[in-house]
Amino acid sequence: MASAFLEKGWNVEIVTEPIVPAREALEWKGIPIYEFKITGATKFPYPLVGEVGAYRRFLMAGSWDVIIFHSYAWPLYAAAPILEKLIARKVLVSHGYGALQWIPAKKPPFGFAQLARSIVQSLRMLTWLKKIDRVVYLSERRDWKAFYDHRLASLIGHPGIRVIPNGVDSDARRVVSPRFRESLGVPKESFLLLCVANYSRRKDQGFAARAFRRAGITNATLVFIGSDFNEWSQKFQREDAASLQSHSSERIIWLEKLDRESTLGAFAECDGFVLSADHEAQPIALLEAMREQKPWIARAAGCISEMPGGVCVHSEKEMAKQMIHLAGDQKVRTTLGKQGHQAVEETYNRQHYIDAYCKLVTEMTDIKSDRLAAQFSQTNTNAP
Repeated sequence: MASAFLEKGWNVEIVTEPIVPAREALEWKGIPIYEFKITGATKFPYPLVGEVGAYRRFLMAGSWDVIIFHSYAWPLYAAAPILEKLIARKVLVSHGYGALQWIPAKKPPFGFAQLARSIVQSLRMLTWLKKIDRVVYLSERRDWKAFYDHRLASLIGHPGIRVIPNGVDSDARRVVSPRFRESLGVPKESFLLLCVANYSRRKDQGFAARAFRRAGITNATLVFIGSDFNEWSQKFQREDAASLQSHSSERIIWLEKLDRESTLGAFAECDGFVLSADHEAQPIALLEAMREQKPWIARAAGCISEMPGGVCVHSEKEMAKQMIHLAGDQKVRTTLGKQGHQAVEETYNRQHYIDAYCKLVTEMTDIKSDRLAAQFSQTNTNAP
């Protein structure tokens, strides 16, 4: 988003948290970066700690026309108490909000305490939501799951609700040579499924791995690409190794730390895309598969069911069945791939995304200019 505004001639500044290793410079493409070391959510048991005061003073001293808060995290929560004091217009961009998602835990109270805290936190939203001028959601959907926050904003009649879907660059063609399969020893005739997602409980690659083993497709390969191996990737691999039959002809490959070019090569050379996350909003990885005309299979989460070009499933058995179906029918793969690609061309593309946000910001700066002009006029009228 920052680079998009920059391309359109806006002045942009970024606020974020420090990373390890530290950034070489506190700027990106000429955009200044301000770092604040803050952790937590808001209150017990995860209070905001760190440079909270410095961050609030930074916001109060700024002269921006618009402040955009991305997602529900400390930049928004730390600013909540001072929102009405900020002169700038405020935008909240939601990437989904799973307050009502229960995450089971092995020990008492089995995840219910976290669920209760999440619900209480979501209700606190009502105390500051109307201080936000515009609230942007990815979909018109207003369910009690991934788009629970959209439901709340609608219930209170928030006047600034907007819907702007995610977008990928539809003109970004693959500049890679077709060597992804070759680098992994995957023959051209092998049916190749791809899953790109960080290894985590929520992304649940184990679900896709079990479905793939259940499908038992001859001469098939499933490739997982995540940023880094961690305890979850180790868990999924152990479980898969324990269930692996000696006569299995299908193959699973687990990868990490691939550069962007290699990942694009994977999208270009796969036959289908798989997403096994149990909680999503509108995943970018799925849009990248659609751009490359790749059919997808995903668990029904977020607003994925609204996205053309693939099939939603609810169980490992269903996912296995759809894997078999895709592997056995080239015509279906082609038809679904074209549907997804068309959707990217018409709706889920970067240009539409940029235009929508520039229109939103222009709308708010015009409103602000009119309001300041009116205040100035009133001040002059009342002057002695």
